[in-house]
Amino acid sequence: MQRKVYLVGMDGMMYPMYQKFAQEGVLPNLKCLAENGMVTEVYTSLPAYTPTNWATIMTGAHSGTHGVLRWYVDLPKPKSTEKILNSFVGNAVKAETIFEAAARAGLKSVAFHYPATSPRPTEDLYVIDGFANPAYGSTPFEVTPALVYTNTSGISRTYRIEFTPAQDWSNLPSSYLPHLEFRLPVMLKQNGEDRTFYGLIVDSTGSGYDTIIICTEKDGDTKIASSHAGSWSDWCHQSFVVLGKSREATFRFKTLELAPDGSKLSLYRSQVMMVDEFCEPKELGRELVDRFGPYQEHASPFPYMIGATDLETCLQEMEYQAQWVARAGRYMMEVKNCHLFYCQIHIYDYINHTHLSGVDPASPAYDPARAEEHWQVFRQCYIQADQMLGTILDGLDDDSCIIVVSDHAVAPDRRAINIRKFLYENGFLTVKDPSKGLDRDEAPEENIDWQKTKVFMKSGRGYDIFINAEEGSPEYLKIQHDLIRLLRTWVDEDTGCCPVAIALRKKDAPLLGFWGDQCGDVVFVNEDGYAHGYMSEWGGIKGGGCIGEPLRCGAHHGPQLPTSRTQVASNMGFLLANGPGIKKSYQRPVQELGYIHMTSIVPLICHLLEIDPPAQCQGSLPSDILEAKPSTMERRTEYPEWEPSTVPPREKGRVWVQVDMFDFVDRTSEGENPDNT
Repeated sequence: MQRKVYLVGMDGMMYPMYQKFAQEGVLPNLKCLAENGMVTEVYTSLPAYTPTNWATIMTGAHSGTHGVLRWYVDLPKPKSTEKILNSFVGNAVKAETIFEAAARAGLKSVAFHYPATSPRPTEDLYVIDGFANPAYGSTPFEVTPALVYTNTSGISRTYRIEFTPAQDWSNLPSSYLPHLEFRLPVMLKQNGEDRTFYGLIVDSTGSGYDTIIICTEKDGDTKIASSHAGSWSDWCHQSFVVLGKSREATFRFKTLELAPDGSKLSLYRSQVMMVDEFCEPKELGRELVDRFGPYQEHASPFPYMIGATDLETCLQEMEYQAQWVARAGRYMMEVKNCHLFYCQIHIYDYINHTHLSGVDPASPAYDPARAEEHWQVFRQCYIQADQMLGTILDGLDDDSCIIVVSDHAVAPDRRAINIRKFLYENGFLTVKDPSKGLDRDEAPEENIDWQKTKVFMKSGRGYDIFINAEEGSPEYLKIQHDLIRLLRTWVDEDTGCCPVAIALRKKDAPLLGFWGDQCGDVVFVNEDGYAHGYMSEWGGIKGGGCIGEPLRCGAHHGPQLPTSRTQVASNMGFLLANGPGIKKSYQRPVQELGYIHMTSIVPLICHLLEIDPPAQCQGSLPSDILEAKPSTMERRTEYPEWEPSTVPPREKGRVWVQVDMFDFVDRTSEGENPDNT
């Protein structure tokens, strides 16, 4: 019988966190998988970004080969930003995927919420939400993103509502206190027809207002949802006209806060998600929704991070998404006869960005008095991962293999870099108006003085700098030389450290896995603790310079060395493998073998499925994790009789011996005095 392989992608999961919570005993499924398999850290492709490494994990190719070096891919010219393609679109990946390799072997695959799998590369791949950009409001498969309706001021990106005594209603439900009403608009993010629902605030027990009822009209008989304080409504199914077409969509409500006297209300409305647009083939979406309930693509971390919702609501939505993917994934493997399952759950990346500074003493924002509060957030999220795996494992046959992997982890922000301002202050970047975005580490094309600027950086959080001169020309080579020298000798005066760990010419960038039409003319990587590209989240740099402590500390991945770590955190990826042929209780001796690279995951899966790897796969099978393969080999210590260091010098005459390419020794016997000819 053909083996089945499950790859469970946990974006941002880190090995030190797994170790801590496994030792606490709260991760029984993960711990059991590790004890009967192998677990280790894994070296990420550069840059250590989400789209880059999920592309590597499905192609086995290095960054330069699959072409996803940034969050956007330039089309069609390497230095043109007139046409760009989002890196979460399947066309951005220019290497064959493992799904195509499986299809050649006659095997079907399924991918859930996995970046850049839509449009699907083969009809033998079922795709559920194949865009999976983690940004709020980014998916093309939603009618509109989640929103909080409130009468409380001071919370950003919420919708302000007002309520008044209910008027002109029919079929009102019973209420001890007078009904209050409010309007609840649902505004589409694409061209279409906005809708307005009507809310009622009800006192159902005589103890004060405690229930919200949502209706399509001012008629109690058109009720579509009701929610008590602190509870979720049932799912709503409603039609919306989007781009001239009627789309059925699903959403639900949760009453976050409702004062008994009706003075305060905060009502959360989840993402309005289409029913029949998020899958390939299209009809699969309705089939899965009918069987497993509505699909939710974005699990509310953004409303939580800005303070509009609470942690409990965020975790509840994350748990719903993870369990939905687990149950629907098993259905696809068992009923649709798939043999390869890929998914990507983004829980840990969101939580890392928000809460790592609260548990890591290396962060300037660390407060030991609140550390346990932040630890509890991590603990609950890792328990959710363990429970998701439990759902997948329930009833799994003994011949199946399971791989748990993260694309990267994270390190705390200790020092922030404004790289464009640094280039400007050192005469490499010339802008028309420095007040237009430079303090935010922005230099839009329209603000660059193209007649004078020597270099520029493209939008997004790239590692690379482009030279505004003909490649290979004397001017180009001089700018490249001067810029490399500047980056390599830059010293942070406050710390005495060099913010740039590596700075390479384009011709040397293959050392980092960079090449191809997306590669910059100079590639650089930040030192541990230094990061660039997140100025909007930091809110600026203390003192306003181009380097310093961020105003708001967080944690990020990507710009710094993949091996960055602290006593609490690691920027390395996480890898667990379990199943027939995998060693049991194996932890790779990285001091002797080095780290497994992200490109090795595809060869491992192909080995387990007994199929040929994708055409552009560049990774190698990590044989040491396989049963019947020795992990390491001891160096032989016996000396052969002819080993030079053991052979005595000749007794007479003079002999010069070349011991390596450039060094010679005199092998003349002791007591003789040869000349130097």
